Amino acid sequence: MNDPYGEAQPGSGPVPARRLDTRTQVISWLWAVSPLVTFGLATPVTFLWAAQRARSRHFVIAAVLYTASVVLFFVLPDDVGFVFFVVAWLVGTVHALAFRASVFGTHPPIQGTALDAAIEMAEDRRELRRKARKIATEDPVLARELGIGRPDAQCNFDDGGLIDVNYVPADVLLRLSGMTAEMAERVVQVREIRGPYVSVDELSVFAEVPPGLADRLADYLLFLRE
Repeated sequence: MNDPYGEAQPGSGPVPARRLDTRTQVISWLWAVSPLVTFGLATPVTFLWAAQRARSRHFVIAAVLYTASVVLFFVLPDDVGFVFFVVAWLVGTVHALAFRASVFGTHPPIQGTALDAAIEMAEDRRELRRKARKIATEDPVLARELGIGRPDAQCNFDDGGLIDVNYVPADVLLRLSGMTAEMAERVVQVREIRGPYVSVDELSVFAEVPPGLADRLADYLLFLRE
């Protein structure tokens, strides 16, 4: 979604913790039971993969120890080697199950999570605009007291980015993506000559704002009157 102010969208930084998606859940369980179903033979590979994924020294050491266990199982007499077989097989399985969540939870989020976070934030901002617009419609006096649509007034009320076309100066209008200095000045000049606007259509008719641009910005524009 485009920001009407032309600023970078949120979501490029860290994103909130989330539940694993179904595909990752399945992969995580297959990883965790691989020592069990391979009778410990795949345990070294299991933890080596975990070390690479989670960037953890803990799993590197575990991979080395389980590798040693598998080797010793084959080279030592049966009665002694069996102990190392149990370590690689059962201990490795319990170890993998215990750390399944941490291995997959610490992995960087799959591509698209940042986009989802940005979309969610944009939807929250849209809801703020809807509520602020409702206040402006039902109680214009309260709306003015709250500073709805007046980013130049430096009020603490979060209206989701609304701009009151009938009161803000040209430099505030210029923050809107696609609005040129010439258009912003014309909007203000026409407003001073003929009075406040009542709709987006009037911006196009009287201030010569391109209809496509006016329609795109409609969700962010407010038309409070005296």
